[in-house]
Formats: sequence, structure tokens, C-alpha cells
Amino acid sequence: MDKKGNEAKKAYLGRYRENKEAAQRIEEQIREFERYETTPRIISLDGMRHGSRAKKDLSDYAAKKDALMTEMIQARYRRISTYTDIFRAIEELPDERERQILTYRYIQCLKWEEIAIKMHMEWAQVHRIHARALEHFKMPE
Repeated sequence: MDKKGNEAKKAYLGRYRENKEAAQRIEEQIREFERYETTPRIISLDGMRHGSRAKKDLSDYAAKKDALMTEMIQARYRRISTYTDIFRAIEELPDERERQILTYRYIQCLKWEEIAIKMHMEWAQVHRIHARALEHFKMPE
């Protein structure tokens, strides 16, 4: 058993939860961004016509707003892609019990005792299956 390789696999699997939560956080930011009206208002207090500076300011603002929205959507997509890759890699394991243990541990973040109870197994047996699952688990390249 390659401990260094297994530690890398555990770290990779642990990224599922962090990326899912980050994607949800970014989604909330996008909704908040869309919810608030942030269009600058051009108010002329003197009633006189002004030059095209206001149009330039408005177009600069719109471009920055669009760039920020694009950046947020891309960041969310990267996070979703990462946790989707992890989910798919777990699902590729041939043994159902191995899939269950990795899902319970890394996707649902259950404690070892909770996994043992849920699977009607001894704690040591859960750890043996987990070790086997890590051996069989292939990280996407």
C-alpha cells in the first residue's frame, strides 16, 4: 500500500466538499449581484446639457459589470467541474461498498463511527474497505 499515494487521494477526495461549498457561495454572490440594481444614475442638478463623459462612464461601468459576472460564472464552473470529476471517479469504482464508504466519508463528510453504523459494519471493517477503495480509486488526470 502506497501511503503517500493514498494521502494524495484523500486530499483530492476532500476537495469535493470544499469545491461544492465554494460553488454554492459563488452562486449566492451571483444572485446577490443580479438582485441589486447597481446601475449608476446620472443626475443633472443644473438642468444643462453635459458632454459625452456620462456615456463613457456608463459604458465603462457596464463593461466592468459584465467582466465581473463572467469571472464569477467561470469560477463557479471550475468548482462544479472539480466536484463533478470527484463524484464520477468514485462512481467508477467497481465495488458498491467501496463507493458507499468514499461517498459517506468525502461527499457526506460522515465520521467513521457514523459510516460503520449506517453500513452495519465494525469500525475496523470500514477502515479495511476504505483502504481497499483508495487502492482502487483513480484520480482523474
